[in-house]
Amino acid sequence: MVWEKLRTLWGPTPHGQYRVVPHRPLWRALLTLLLMGLLIVGVVFGYWLGGRHRELDRTYLSAQETRAGALDARVLDLERALADARLAQSVDAQAARSLRETISELRHELGALDEEVTFYKSLMAPSSIERGLQIAEFDLAAGAADNEFVYRLLLTQAAERRSWIQGRVRLELRGVRGADDGATAEAVLPLTELTSIDDYPLKFRFRYFQDLSGTVTIPEGFLPQSVHVTATLKGKSAAAIERSFDWLVRSG
Repeated sequence: MVWEKLRTLWGPTPHGQYRVVPHRPLWRALLTLLLMGLLIVGVVFGYWLGGRHRELDRTYLSAQETRAGALDARVLDLERALADARLAQSVDAQAARSLRETISELRHELGALDEEVTFYKSLMAPSSIERGLQIAEFDLAAGAADNEFVYRLLLTQAAERRSWIQGRVRLELRGVRGADDGATAEAVLPLTELTSIDDYPLKFRFRYFQDLSGTVTIPEGFLPQSVHVTATLKGKSAAAIERSFDWLVRSG
């Protein structure tokens, strides 16, 4: 009915025809107000609907931001845990390496103690070893220069009743010497060619044991291989003992 009234008021008329309608200005104004009201309601509803969507978007965005913050915190915790694990692994590796070094040092000390015990046993219980003068040890260590070495010779006496003994010691360094043409030849160098010494052969006098030490300088082009030691007791021309040691430089 309303639509019919609208067509009556504003609808077109056939060409060449005239329509007589009642003049109702109040009804026309009411319809205009109704249309404007509907338009306003539509605008308000659209604004409310848009605001509702914006509110939903804000809620969704806030939830996503909260989730992202939680994920960031989780990632940070995992990175810290990974760093702690790597640190613990590094500490464990360092501890294991330190433990291996300690064990190696203790084994070295144990070997040295065993040698020392054997040495003192040889002094205190000579019945189990050969009697008389003994060339016990010969040690080498690096010196101040590359071709300089410090030697230590240990002489001992094994006897049930030890008296003072004395005599002389000769040291010879045996190896190979290179020539200008590239060839090599065996060579023997006495201690006098390796160091400055006033009295040679070296003298010894002891009852139980004695250390003889000094420094030698290896000439250029000479490759040492062994050291030959000869000890001779004073007053007994036949009582000479000999022993050879490989050229081994002790580290540390």
